[in-house]
Amino acid sequence: MTEGVTVTVSIDLKPKEADAFCRDQIPHLLKQTRNFSGVRSARVVRQADDPTKVLFIDIFDTIEASVRYFEWWDGTGDLGRLAKLLSEPPRIEMWPLVIDSA
Repeated sequence: MTEGVTVTVSIDLKPKEADAFCRDQIPHLLKQTRNFSGVRSARVVRQADDPTKVLFIDIFDTIEASVRYFEWWDGTGDLGRLAKLLSEPPRIEMWPLVIDSA
């Protein structure tokens, strides 16, 4: 098995949407992500000083698995619904593992 790839998705929510999104949508999104083939882990953090900023941190087996996931997610319509809640476009970055602490 390869070392995997970490994918981060940073979003800036509209202030009036932030609390409801974090309360109502994140649990659903995490469940979907964790059940997708090729996903090792999924977590979400929220910026303490600016609660409109949310960071999704997902670890996939491969870059290809992450591409399949985002293609699937786009096909669900969730991506379009999410875009309406954002104050700017999401930032998606891929981080292949360089070295592990173990």
